[in-house]
Amino acid sequence: MWWHIAILIATIAGPIVTKVLKLLGFGMVAYVGINVVMTQAEAYITSQLGSTAADLRGLLGLAKVDVAVNILLAAITTRMALAGVNKLSGRKKEFVFKA
Repeated sequence: MWWHIAILIATIAGPIVTKVLKLLGFGMVAYVGINVVMTQAEAYITSQLGSTAADLRGLLGLAKVDVAVNILLAAITTRMALAGVNKLSGRKKEFVFKA
């Protein structure tokens, strides 16, 4: 009796554990890849803004351009993550922005 229950649990748990490990592995690769790309993009944008004249840098600081760049990069990262989650779950969700 116990042997049959153990076989049943192993039969059910095996595919579930395999699927969870695959999803975690894909999620880790996707997170690391997105993180590397966004870090490089932020470093490039920061270096380009830093190479401007001092007066222009002051104006950019007053306009909070650095905050705007960080918000934009965070939005892109979030969109990439949501697109990855939708592909993993197998459903296609269209993003519609309405006013």
